[in-house]
Amino acid sequence: MIRKLLTGLAVLWAGLWATAAHAQWFEARSANFIVYSEGSRRDAELNAAKLERYHYVLRTFHRIAADRPSNPLRVFLFDSAGDVQDMAGGAGVAGYYVSDARGLMFVGSRSRGGRRDGDPRSENRALRLDPESTMLHEYAHHFMFQYFPASYPTWYVEGFAEFWGTTRILDNDVVEVGLPAEDRVATFDFLTWMPLERLLTIHNYREAPGENIGLLYAQGWLMMRFVFENQARKRQLETYLRLINQGSTYEQAMRQAFPDLSSFNSELFNYAGGRRFTAVRLPFRAINVGNIVVRELSAAENALIEKEVKLSQGYPQREATAFANDVRSIAARFPEDPFALSVLMEAERLAGNFDAAIAAADRLLQREPNHARAMATKGLARAAQLRAAQSTDRPSWTSIQQLLARAARAAPNDPVVLDAYYDSYALQGVLPPEEVQNALYTAMERAPSDGDLRYKLARDFERRRMIPEAIAIIRPEALALPQTETENARRERLRREERNRQAGREQRETALEMLRRLQAMLSPQDRQRQQEAGTS
Repeated sequence: MIRKLLTGLAVLWAGLWATAAHAQWFEARSANFIVYSEGSRRDAELNAAKLERYHYVLRTFHRIAADRPSNPLRVFLFDSAGDVQDMAGGAGVAGYYVSDARGLMFVGSRSRGGRRDGDPRSENRALRLDPESTMLHEYAHHFMFQYFPASYPTWYVEGFAEFWGTTRILDNDVVEVGLPAEDRVATFDFLTWMPLERLLTIHNYREAPGENIGLLYAQGWLMMRFVFENQARKRQLETYLRLINQGSTYEQAMRQAFPDLSSFNSELFNYAGGRRFTAVRLPFRAINVGNIVVRELSAAENALIEKEVKLSQGYPQREATAFANDVRSIAARFPEDPFALSVLMEAERLAGNFDAAIAAADRLLQREPNHARAMATKGLARAAQLRAAQSTDRPSWTSIQQLLARAARAAPNDPVVLDAYYDSYALQGVLPPEEVQNALYTAMERAPSDGDLRYKLARDFERRRMIPEAIAIIRPEALALPQTETENARRERLRREERNRQAGREQRETALEMLRRLQAMLSPQDRQRQQEAGTS
């Protein structure tokens, strides 16, 4: 499950933040992961090693160069699936992936079940899912969006993750793929089959009403399993995805890529009933996980780790003041701790307490003068103050932008810092210099699944009258949205977005609305070129 698609799960249970106070957390750092595990040093190390092996398998199979840059993914493993549901804010969640720049993390568990014996949620299906498969499933989402950013139908996103999420790496580094998740075969017994004509035209979870949402996973997995060994159908699937990303509607892509759709539907239906789901073995050379460094978290980190997760996954604007109050009360116990100050400064800024945010950032910079995010937070808070005062004082704005330029030099691959550098010009209301636009582009490359970064970059190209470039940036996100929306559905979406608007984020047009607006601005020459290229 991808967190950004579940913004409706915003209601938090009472006593949500009390659980971490009684547990000890450990951090295991490897080349591609930072794993935080509740309760066990050994568990943190083993999961980091497991993820490194899995990353190697995915990277090798999909021919991703070993030196291709990517920021480490943070992984938070709570003691139980019940704790994960608390963090998600609702039942039915065994783990989730946060895909935006501030997040870029997976939240899961070390074990199944609720937090204590007799937890009434133990009958919840999500609490019975295998934690390892859930972790691998969610990392497959990250891998897809990080290395193959494009527009994908929901069934394909979940099918890809379901297929690779059951990967087994044996002791001799032989890799097994292709087995179904433990409950996917049974799905075909109690859920109605979704015809391919329906499956292949669904844009999101909301278009799969009722229990049929399970078929997005089950039949998505089935499709991936089938084409893994059927090259002809695999080529058709690749054509379908390519057409979608060239601008065809889902139905147009389906009809063109699968002219024998009825026959394919029958093939898959019979394949589901055959139950011939054996593992496919892929031999690999010895997989070296590299160096893994483990440490015990400090008292401040231990007390605030759930707050860090909440900051990363986002929370509605209406909760910002209460959240900042909670963080302030905890951070007061650790007035000199850098981690406590880092969480505090962000919480204060998102609540609009700019003086308090600047004060916390200054205290952190006294201890760590090159702390890039402290500089970024301070710069954004000062810029927000100038904007609120409608200041046109150029030296004041220049001072802020110099601070953020220093932050960008200190952390040239941190998308949060690079985004803040760009935002300082946007808050001033001026078009950023080309080097600052380049910083935003780098931020998007480091977090390609962040829709806000894509929107900002497309908007920047638009302001420079580079309309084809703007279209190319926003298209992947826009084409994943339903191409039609009734006025009632639009009003309900806007109400929902306003209720769940995250702290620090402004409401804006959808990616699809932007794409259509930009397409209307194309010059006749550019329109002709795009039509010839098949990407209008």
